Formats: sequence, C-alpha cells, structure tokens
Amino acid sequence: MKHSGPTAPLTMRAITLAVALTAFTTLSFSQSQDANDANAEFSRLCFISWLSTPYEVGRDFSVKLSYRQAPLPGIRVVLDPNDGGKAPVATTDASGTAHFLAVPPGKYYAKAKNGLQFPSNEVTVHDASDGDFDAEIEIRWPLEPLPVRVLRGRLLAPGAGGEPDRPLRSATVSLLDLRSSRVVETQRTLEDGSYEFSTVEPGLFVVRVIPTAKGKKTKELSGDLSVELEPTAQEPTVPDLKVLQSECAGVQLLRRDPSGNW
Repeated sequence: MKHSGPTAPLTMRAITLAVALTAFTTLSFSQSQDANDANAEFSRLCFISWLSTPYEVGRDFSVKLSYRQAPLPGIRVVLDPNDGGKAPVATTDASGTAHFLAVPPGKYYAKAKNGLQFPSNEVTVHDASDGDFDAEIEIRWPLEPLPVRVLRGRLLAPGAGGEPDRPLRSATVSLLDLRSSRVVETQRTLEDGSYEFSTVEPGLFVVRVIPTAKGKKTKELSGDLSVELEPTAQEPTVPDLKVLQSECAGVQLLRRDPSGNW
C-alpha cells in the first residue's frame, strides 16, 4: 500500500490501533469471565498476533523519533531485514531524525538498537523507479508508559480452582532504562509479593518480571511494563500486577481496571 501524503502513516496507525484495541478489549472481557483459569487465559492469548504499522518507502528515506512531540536525538535506529541480511543502522540527529540512503529493496522492521518497548513497524523498501513513496516516517516511542511517583509494587499469581490470587514470592524484578536496556537495579519479591526500587531520578523505565522457574529445564520467561517515574504523577506506585505464564505467550502482566477486574 502506498502512502499518499504525510497524513497516511497516521491513518494507518489509527487503523492498526483500532484493531489492536478491539482485540485487547475482547481479551480483557474473556479474562474477567475466567480470571482464575490461567490455562484458559493463554489458550486465547496464543491466538493473538502482535500487529505492526506498515510503511512503504523508497531507497532513500528518514525515520523520525519523538516522545510527546519532542525529538529523540542520539538513538540508533536499526532496520532488521526479514531475510537475515545486513541490517542498516543510522543515529538520530538533534531533530530526532535518522537518515537512510541506498537501502536495498525488501522488508524490514524498524527498531531502536537495544531499546525496549519499541513499536513494531514494518518498513517495505521499494526501488525508486516503482513509484512515489514516503520520504520520511515518524515513530512515537514509547507509546504510553505508566506514570508513577514511586517505583514500588506487588506481584500476584493466579489462584487455581477458584482460589484467590496469592503473592508471587522470590520472583526477580529488574528496572531497566527504556531507551538503552541498561539494567539499573534488580530485586526479588518479598513474602507478600512486594518489591521496591531505590531509583528516584525521573525518567523512562521498564519493570521486567522474571517469575521463579519451576524446573531446571524450564525456559526463563519475562514480562515487561513500561513506566515513567514522575514526581507529579497521579498514580503513587505501580499497581498490583497479576503474572500469567505460558511457553507460547510468554509472561503476561495484568492490571486491574477501575471496576476491579483484571
């Protein structure tokens, strides 16, 4: 699909977001209907594919990164090719723009080098002679981190057979810088499932949850939640998170909605 002008990427993003919200709403409803059956939850989660925003460009184009309308300079943008070939890399300048020149035609996924929670953006590069394609695409990253005043929270594991949820003890919880993937702190949850980080410097982070492995042969899985440490945030702490695990869907972190459902 060719974009007809600068508003086309936003239109495609709006369509993709609408579809994603529909899928998420359906999933949330299913979760509230059967909240204590983790296996049933994941039998539904495994059928959901993560959606991407498609862009179509010529061989020379630029990628502009912004967060809340502010440019993101110094970010290494990587075009990960579908065919396993060499990945073109460019760094954003003061305007948040990374310039790519003479990129071989093909399908790529744009991502930040080492960056976490980067939106999935599929970029199809065409030969310049094929037609009029976008010269610049804009990606907003991260989308919507959760603003909190203190990096403290609690993890819960779903109860079995109608039993109430229980604290998730001895789970590894790490705090990572969202833009660089640098590990800032690592903690283990206490008997009540709680954890707290000492970091007080405002910024964008990812809370990574790694539940305790059930056996030596169990693959280590993790779930991520993007947060923004902001002294004036409405939420005082990270809300309680219910942790669901599956080999097919990984680790899912569920939060309560205003009505009390997960």
